[in-house]
Amino acid sequence: MSTLNAPRARTSRSCENCRAVKRRCDKQVPRCGQCIRTRETCLGYRDEWDLVFRDQTSHTIKRSRNKSEKNGVSTAGIPLTPPTRGPDPSLNEIGVNYFLQEFAAGGCSPSRGYLNYIPTAYSADVEHPTLVASMAAVGLVALATHQPELVHHARAKYSEAINRVNNALASPVESVKDSTLMSVISLGVFEHVSNFESWVRHVKGAAALVVARGKSQFARRRAILMFNQVRADMSAACIQSIQPFPDDMRELQEEATKYTDPSDAFWLLGVLATQCATLFASITAKHKGIPLPRDLTWLHFLEVSIALQDDFQYVLDILARQEPYVTIHESCGSAEFISYNGQYHLYQTSWAIRLWNNSRMVEIIVCEIVCWLINKVLAENPAYPAEGRMKLKLRLQYTAQIMSRRGEEILASVPQGLGLVLLPDTHMPQQPNVSGGYMLIWNLYTVGKSPVISCHNRQWVIKQLKDISRSAGIAMASQLAEDLVQLERKVN
Repeated sequence: MSTLNAPRARTSRSCENCRAVKRRCDKQVPRCGQCIRTRETCLGYRDEWDLVFRDQTSHTIKRSRNKSEKNGVSTAGIPLTPPTRGPDPSLNEIGVNYFLQEFAAGGCSPSRGYLNYIPTAYSADVEHPTLVASMAAVGLVALATHQPELVHHARAKYSEAINRVNNALASPVESVKDSTLMSVISLGVFEHVSNFESWVRHVKGAAALVVARGKSQFARRRAILMFNQVRADMSAACIQSIQPFPDDMRELQEEATKYTDPSDAFWLLGVLATQCATLFASITAKHKGIPLPRDLTWLHFLEVSIALQDDFQYVLDILARQEPYVTIHESCGSAEFISYNGQYHLYQTSWAIRLWNNSRMVEIIVCEIVCWLINKVLAENPAYPAEGRMKLKLRLQYTAQIMSRRGEEILASVPQGLGLVLLPDTHMPQQPNVSGGYMLIWNLYTVGKSPVISCHNRQWVIKQLKDISRSAGIAMASQLAEDLVQLERKVN
């Protein structure tokens, strides 16, 4: 019997502690409830990728490549990993495999991909045609950056996936399935490759689907992971389009809190991001003259913003203990992919890169809000007490220093984020990975438009965005790079 078709023993998804003592694990995230009850340090769960997928034999890979090349599609360089239902993968399977390799397994990144919840949802409904079509579409469009002949197939698969999603949404049964939400999230990557407006519409659609699923969805671990993704995308979309975080999503966040570890930095930083989005939208509305309650003065908004800034510092201190990283200083500093000052960071996982950078990005935006409000309050209140004025000026200097430091940290994450430098004892990739580009573009853009960035560093950011657009085929990266080019011209 083929090893691919041989029955396998059921693999435990319990945390390490529960597996060791053979007790029932509730599989809560980020830490098992049994460990919390017994005051043990939860050692976490096995990587879902390792539980779900297996490497193909070299014989199967060889036969797959020969078959595809005869059909006019080269598979050179394509990581043909399972699932396959036979020795000769179709374009559908190649697309799914590449999607899982780049976005779930992390490609050349050190560990799991930053969309690490995907295998959990995928393994629960592996044959669902809507989910397969969605991941295949994204995988093929990502591959098309290196093999242009796949563009047509990617667009055809995208159209199929959209039709299947629409049919699923019309069904009361299918619309609330995890596989449907996972399909919508997957297609969001395709929209991100296209343009900002399409992506925002797609994120809003995903959020509406999460709301329709209701509060009962959080009883399943994978639902929490998918909600986190939609919440992060929604926060980013709201901040970039200056809209408040939706009330119905905020209510779901409050419900989901019951199923999470309240001391987990990841969850706390997500909450702060939603608060930032709503605060930014309220301040913008007041600036435009839109009527707001009388107690929402500029001084009130400044106090709220400073409190939010301090909350970020508190949670980032927790994150530093939960997800530590190291700084590497490059002696020669000649490699173009190393950041401007010849140093870069090494994280244990690509998930950690995403978590750190998204936190830094939102904190930079909070800092920009604080700086704007301080200048606004000082300008409109010439009789402001001298002692208070001095405190605000000191806060202004402190805030500018934070913005500069967070920007430098984001730039130092780029080499590993793109897979160009790796942890020790791993093989150096030949080119940047697609998921890294997808993960980094908003981080880079936020740094590039920061008021404290130097001209030299902005040029470095513009180059990275253009390179990501060219190597990963992400059109939005090119749009954001051009926006920074226009900003640079105005500044100079």
